[in-house]
Amino acid sequence: MEEFRKTVFIALQSILVIAVISVIYGLIVHRRFTLEYVVTANIIVGTVILCVALLLFMLPAGLLHNRLTGKLTGFKWDKLTDHTTYMERRYAEKHLEKQQKAFEFLFLGLSIVIITGLLELALWVLLP
Repeated sequence: MEEFRKTVFIALQSILVIAVISVIYGLIVHRRFTLEYVVTANIIVGTVILCVALLLFMLPAGLLHNRLTGKLTGFKWDKLTDHTTYMERRYAEKHLEKQQKAFEFLFLGLSIVIITGLLELALWVLLP
């Protein structure tokens, strides 16, 4: 439940920041303000975050960690170490970390789009 609250809070913050930026854009470029700028910008940012999440799902786990040094940190080799099992376990851990990050982006993008849609619906009902 704490993760859900954190994701919704981040989504609300990003919606507010995007709304302020789109209002400034509308006032500077077009000399007027409409809610269309705010809603469109929020939907586009939510869609981009969803695309990043889908891209993270499709990328292999090996592309996300640093291969430049080639060092294995936090591990000491000894006589009984089986390098094949260790590398499989390390790859599985990287895969789980990648999946976790992709799910965070997915839920963030979905919450931005859903909250924006609900706010648009509420404003459509309230404003003539």
